[in-house]
Amino acid sequence: MHRNILSQVQRLALTLSLAAFALAAVGCAAAPLPQPEGDGPEPTEDRTDGVVAKTVGEAVTTSCTTSSVKGLSLQIIAEGQCLMPAAYVEVPSLPNVTFGENVYGFLEKPARDALVAALKASPGKTMKVNSMLRTVAQQYLLYRWYQTGRCGIGLAAKPGNSNHETGLAMDINEYSTWKSALQANGFKWYGSGDPVHFDYKGPGAADYKGVDVEAFQRLWNRNHPEDKISEDGSWGPQTEARMKKAPPGGFEKGPTCGEEPDPEPNPDPQACGNYAEDVYSCAPDGNGRGMCESGDLAFETCSNGCLIKTDVDDVCMGTTTSWSCSGTWGTAKAQNGDYYATAFGCWVDADGDSHQDPGDNCIPACLSKAKSSGLCPNMSGPQCEEHVNWYAADAGRFGCLARLRVTNPANGKSVVVVALDYGPNCSVEKQVNHAAVDLSYPANDYLFGSAQGIVDKSKVHVVEVDASTPLGPVTK
Repeated sequence: MHRNILSQVQRLALTLSLAAFALAAVGCAAAPLPQPEGDGPEPTEDRTDGVVAKTVGEAVTTSCTTSSVKGLSLQIIAEGQCLMPAAYVEVPSLPNVTFGENVYGFLEKPARDALVAALKASPGKTMKVNSMLRTVAQQYLLYRWYQTGRCGIGLAAKPGNSNHETGLAMDINEYSTWKSALQANGFKWYGSGDPVHFDYKGPGAADYKGVDVEAFQRLWNRNHPEDKISEDGSWGPQTEARMKKAPPGGFEKGPTCGEEPDPEPNPDPQACGNYAEDVYSCAPDGNGRGMCESGDLAFETCSNGCLIKTDVDDVCMGTTTSWSCSGTWGTAKAQNGDYYATAFGCWVDADGDSHQDPGDNCIPACLSKAKSSGLCPNMSGPQCEEHVNWYAADAGRFGCLARLRVTNPANGKSVVVVALDYGPNCSVEKQVNHAAVDLSYPANDYLFGSAQGIVDKSKVHVVEVDASTPLGPVTK
């Protein structure tokens, strides 16, 4: 059964688009943003040096381009998206922005949305991005070059301490041309000391410091079970020693998003199927839970649905629950599976006409995963939402691409949706003191006959189901 294993490092989430009919979001208190060490720009030449070094430590002395650790960096980004999907969100392709060949075009979601807004507001101006998201492997190279006086690096922050590692920062060529537009959208100009550098300080900005470090630590441990280190997201002597020995082209075992293979299969696969030994797991249809006991399957039907837990037995849902929401969006699942439905996103109606929620940019936080999974191959955000049609925005609780069976208890209608985005905002849930789930307009129309807002308090029951479950209305 697919599970999303959350990082043990607590981080704030990002502010996302609110559903139509929701009131304007009230700003949630955010943790202090990281105060970066002094940091300078990285080399801007569009170089794609081949990986000739056997280790990152060798790459320090044999190259002067961060592309020498490209393979490892891509793995770190993908593993970081497993840990915290909204931390590294891809900037969409727009006609007036280009990226250097060695630039990774990712920002945390509010920063990405603010940049897109600035670009769309000035279609006649062009922007060249020289640096954006920078992995701990790249930062290690820059820091060592700075320490040793190599490659023209006059200043570099210690690995794990650059804002470029958090998804908040970017360097651009035309800083004077874009300064006003970026500042109007929440970016802060670093100043004459590093004039190409901008940090996002606007609404929803969150501290994702250490995500890339923890991603590297997880990759190392996955490939070196005999030499494990702490997965704490902190850069120190142990992590530095492993970085020196890491392969610049990437590890043999790459990102898995927590789906580690079970080294001990069930004693009797025919009797137990996919159920593990001595731990209860929800059934693929979400209607019960099972456990393998010495080769025999123990199964329990859950009348209210099964609730997937993390690192403990899955449980049958109860009938009552307490509600809480802190930070930006809810992350705790309703123990009874009951939520209020709201509507959001882009969709296509029965006549084939496209529509867009005026309160949503239709660029879901899980777009990169939807692309890589084949759900939305080579599609933009709006194209993906229109293509999928049956989707939700509660990935903070259930994880990106989780499939949910949503039922209207008033009429018995059910629909299966996929989690494409994060939300709704905690400020929305606090209006009604109840957990909420954003659903696409087609899902709202099927379940209720019209789009619902949070003030309608339209109750739905949500159960997680297997990733292979077909999307759309459930026919009995």
